Order: sequence, then C-alpha cells, then structure tokens
Amino acid sequence: MVQTRSKNRKDEILAYAIQLVQTQGFENFSYQDLSRELGITKASIHHHFPRKEDLGVALCQLIKAWHERRFAEARHATQDPWARLDIYLQWSLEYARGENKICPLSSLQSDINLLPESMCKAIAELDEHEIAFIAELLELGRQQAVMAFTGDARHQAMLLVLACKGALQYSRIHGLALFDQVMNQYKHTLAP
Repeated sequence: MVQTRSKNRKDEILAYAIQLVQTQGFENFSYQDLSRELGITKASIHHHFPRKEDLGVALCQLIKAWHERRFAEARHATQDPWARLDIYLQWSLEYARGENKICPLSSLQSDINLLPESMCKAIAELDEHEIAFIAELLELGRQQAVMAFTGDARHQAMLLVLACKGALQYSRIHGLALFDQVMNQYKHTLAP
C-alpha cells in the first residue's frame, strides 16, 4: 500500500483517499466520506484539494513518488534482473493484501472514462513510469543472457505488467496462490 511519510492533514487526507481508491474506486467516494472518517470538515479537505480532480492528481503524484522510491530501492539492492523482478512482484502483492484492496493504479485505470483530462494524463504517466522500470529490468536480463524474449523490451514489459495486474484481480476471487502460479508461469516464458 502507498504510504505518506509525514502525518500532516494533507497527508492524512491522501493516505485515507488512497485506501478508498483501493477499496471503492475514485469515483465512488466523496469528500463526505473523507470528512467522516478523518473527523474533519469538508472545508478542511477543500482547503488542501479545492476540487476532487486536484485530489486525484495528488494521488497520482503520491503513487509516482512511491514507485520512484521502490524502483530506486530495487536498483540499489541488486543487479540481478530476476531478483528485481521478484521484488517488483512482492510489491505488487502488497496491493492485494487487505480486505478488498486492489492496486490503486489499476483502480484509477478502471475509472478512466469518468476522470478529468488532468487525471488521465497523470495516470498515463504512471503507466509509462511502471512500464519503463520493467522494460529496463527485462533489457538488463537480456543483456546478461539470463532472460530471453523476442521483440522490444517495452512491449514485453507491457505483457508482464498486464499479466501481473490481471493476476492480482483474479487473486481477489481465487486467492493469492493464483498470483504466484500466474507469475511463475510467466517467468518460465522469460527463461533462456
């Protein structure tokens, strides 16, 4: 789950809003829901985020900052592409832990036709950010001859991300073991 670092009012709003995105979707919660849970007025929320669109863009920025920290940690932790992939998959599983939670980015994507342009742009940037990390990881694996695939690393990264997000969704119904099964099968397709 994406977490904020400090505990000021704005961070509290973002931290609870990300939970609502993960459990209800962006379009299905209101400032009233935030107000009730956090024990603050709606005016206080509007002070930090005048429009819900502003809150949505801030949530995308929060997710991107989380991605950047995690991607940097993975790069620093190991040069082994398989280990980096396992780290990524472990983080993905973190999204699925907890009652009825899904990846916040996947949740935002499911509302894409209802969201304002500024949020759609921020979500597209998040998608690219995640795909670029995976493409880098895959290309490293190909260069080290520990992974094999044909075609462009970016296209392969898209397949991997889609498999991961789909497995997360299906695991909500069929259990987390399904996630491991799908991702282990996918890893076999990358073996040289």
